[in-house]
Amino acid sequence: MGQAFTASVSTSCTKLEILHAIERRKELSQLELQQQLGLDAAAITRHLQQLKQQQLIASRKPEQDKRVTLISLTDSGKAELMELEAKRRQCLEEMTRDFSDHEIAAMTAYMNRIASNVARMIE
Repeated sequence: MGQAFTASVSTSCTKLEILHAIERRKELSQLELQQQLGLDAAAITRHLQQLKQQQLIASRKPEQDKRVTLISLTDSGKAELMELEAKRRQCLEEMTRDFSDHEIAAMTAYMNRIASNVARMIE
């Protein structure tokens, strides 16, 4: 499913996850983002550099601790997230268009259970 979404919107699922994580917290440190998404330091740095070049995120160092980098979405980043979310919904609708409501509900329940199991594995 991730590959289908990536192909349909020409972006990675990781980019969408990063933008979502930042949007939920409004501002968070690079380390918090790395831990939240379970990515290694090099990967998160690469992704954030690309997002910064695309002007989708802004970063700053707080006065109280210059070792920390805080990340937030720019207005362009918020707009990009909204656009990607619309495309994600459309992609999901296309993938499930011949499913009954009952099948979609069952699949959603299974996926939620899998996500819960994965979260417990990560903890």
